[in-house]
Amino acid sequence: MQISSVRHWHSWNWSGDTIVHSPIIIASRTIPGRGQKCYPIDIREFLTTANNAVVGQRLAQIMQSLSPEEQSLFRSHGRGSFDFRADTIVKFVGTLRYLRAANKGKRGPDFWLFPDETLEQGGGDCEDLAFLLAALLMAAGVTGYCIRVALGTLKITPPRGRTEQHDHCWVMYQNESGAWEILEPMAAIATRSRKTKTASLTSAPATEYVPRYVFNADHLWLIDSRDTDPQRAFEDFCGRRSFWKKFDPSFAASVHDTIFDAALQGLVPDSALSAMKRKSLWLDVNIFTYDPRDHFDDGFIDAGWDRVNANLSRFENDNSDWGSLGAAGHAIADFYAHSSYAHFAELQDPTAATGQTVIYRPGAGLVAPPSYTAVPADPSLPPFDLASGVFSRNTSLWQGTPDEAAAQWARQLISGRYAQLHDPKATFFEGFTSIPTALAGAPGFKTRGALPHHDEIAVDGPSMGSRHRLYRKAAVNLTDRQSFDNQFRWRKNAAIAHVRQAFQDHWRG
Repeated sequence: MQISSVRHWHSWNWSGDTIVHSPIIIASRTIPGRGQKCYPIDIREFLTTANNAVVGQRLAQIMQSLSPEEQSLFRSHGRGSFDFRADTIVKFVGTLRYLRAANKGKRGPDFWLFPDETLEQGGGDCEDLAFLLAALLMAAGVTGYCIRVALGTLKITPPRGRTEQHDHCWVMYQNESGAWEILEPMAAIATRSRKTKTASLTSAPATEYVPRYVFNADHLWLIDSRDTDPQRAFEDFCGRRSFWKKFDPSFAASVHDTIFDAALQGLVPDSALSAMKRKSLWLDVNIFTYDPRDHFDDGFIDAGWDRVNANLSRFENDNSDWGSLGAAGHAIADFYAHSSYAHFAELQDPTAATGQTVIYRPGAGLVAPPSYTAVPADPSLPPFDLASGVFSRNTSLWQGTPDEAAAQWARQLISGRYAQLHDPKATFFEGFTSIPTALAGAPGFKTRGALPHHDEIAVDGPSMGSRHRLYRKAAVNLTDRQSFDNQFRWRKNAAIAHVRQAFQDHWRG
């Protein structure tokens, strides 16, 4: 139940790994009056617009469309002002058009537009819109240290289908919390377009942004990865690229689709949604402040709800504290995604696209008390068998048998272990994350090593990962509780309903 259908992107060094000292590409545009093409140009030139009067004029028009209070925030250097500028400019880019091949010549690839040319044309393709978005952000006072235009690959995996790869261009923005965000100009346009589209996003595709190079007006950087050839010239990389010309609004809308949007759009201002999503993002990417109680990890179910209720109380006392509501909403979504509640919960309209588990209430909503043996807790439920040996244990922390693991957690809701010390199943990124000492050193913590790993039981997104062990991909029918697809649908809809209810119950405005 990630806040979007984009696979984790925070493992990349979006600041850039290695400076490329020759940021030269071969231009496809024609020199006026000469007809000459294929001459060298510095890619940074597309963002050297800090003092561009045309860009500045459009920025002034964007500000004039805001209320006096919003204009004041846009111009200020106070808390939230830079994130507000980013949101406002992304919204403006959404008013432009996606033009698939407007810049293509009779022969050869299309040429890239400078930001003022994209403004004059009223739109462009992915790289034109990305250049304009970055230029407007910097002209609005967002430092280039917090802006990167990324050139790379977009991988799209439909719920049932093979992964597609597209050369793509997008913008990265380091927000005021310090987290890098994907600013997808296509998603802004798709948000407007999908009002007239009929594409169903019930089961959104999983997407992954894989950068090869990033740049701003000062530097071009190489991004290190196993797919990157550091000896290959940047000019050669760009010469072989064919940027995405088959843009589908339903894709970009799914990239932008989140629990918060579905739960609260139309009920709260856009600025509030942005504040909540940024808080949610920060909880996921800042490994130095990780606490399993914020995510219902490591079996901290009751303690997780204590954190949720504390954040909701803070929001109720100050309805402008959207960050606290964002933290609560993030945890609520993680509860349905990470815990075993949905495995044992009663269902509402399970065959419908809007089908869900019943909203969690302590001591209620379960078909039967949880059981983790080969015998299901109820004949209507599939087994969740910790005694089977299918699931791993952290034996450096807990040396019991699988049968003892099942007995240890009988009649309790559980969630997967994460960030435990010396866990043999820890992922690379997880290995840099640690649990607060007050929790890891507490009496009884070692029993949490008996829990399955997070990746083995969590239902975090629309696509089932290779490490998942609890459910199967294929569904027998729309009520099949052992289907990963069904579980995702029921859990996501329950999270949406629960976040909406939490807002309504604590809103005093």
